[in-house]
Amino acid sequence: MVRPSATLLLFIFGLASIAPSTAEAKRKRRKGPPPAGWNTGDDGQPDCYQPPIWSELNETERRIKRAEVLDEILAQWRGERSDGVSFDATVVERVETTLLGRPERIEEVVTQNSELCVAGNVGAWQSWVKGLRKALTVGECNQPLDYTMFDYLDIATDWQRPLPICKGNRVVIKGSSNDRYRIQDDGPWINVDGDPNQLTTGADWPCNMEGCKAGMLIGKFVGESGTESIFVVGTSTVFTAPEHGEISYRINDKVFYDNAWYKSGGLVDHTAIEVSPAQ
Repeated sequence: MVRPSATLLLFIFGLASIAPSTAEAKRKRRKGPPPAGWNTGDDGQPDCYQPPIWSELNETERRIKRAEVLDEILAQWRGERSDGVSFDATVVERVETTLLGRPERIEEVVTQNSELCVAGNVGAWQSWVKGLRKALTVGECNQPLDYTMFDYLDIATDWQRPLPICKGNRVVIKGSSNDRYRIQDDGPWINVDGDPNQLTTGADWPCNMEGCKAGMLIGKFVGESGTESIFVVGTSTVFTAPEHGEISYRINDKVFYDNAWYKSGGLVDHTAIEVSPAQ
């Protein structure tokens, strides 16, 4: 039997001490940015899309890549990758529409999206997506209310049909006065002017300032800054937006289960609503 020499043994042991372990080698390979494209997450974590290094692309390549990357992350947000990620469809649609009108913002959005995905906090990621449209359009107003909107009042729900409105927009809100309903089983039949015998001053009524009546048509404005104001509509009112925001409307009521439309000869009343620019 041939025994290895002491010199050979020292050489072999030296190599072993120099060579990194498999785990160490993997850790070293993880250093640096992950490759562009989809990267599989750790156990229990979603896959994450790593955008390219934008500065390495020319302008034509960047435009093409923006569209490709946006499609990928939107598909994940919609739950199409089946990796546990699924955000509100309406929110995703609004963000998509906003980004398609601002393609230059796609690069920063997909980069932030990758960072949030890698962080692994899906709740924080979802909150970011929910507020993304507002963050992308802050200070802008690309949807002035310069058209006429026709609708029918729903007396069985709260605030309805939120409409975007720009600062300075003056709009007329009208409700047909011939159509009747009631908000209590034994209550009077009223129209959008409300019940003149029931003023609402309690804090539990949505409209509780002077002039507010039970069952009347009221409006709400929510500004971009988060400010909220309630106003009386009745059969007609003119509202001027103090800042960019949204307006919506409802009847002044606390509960809806006992509300009913007036019926006569098989015909059911339905209050018509019209929102249009003020002349």
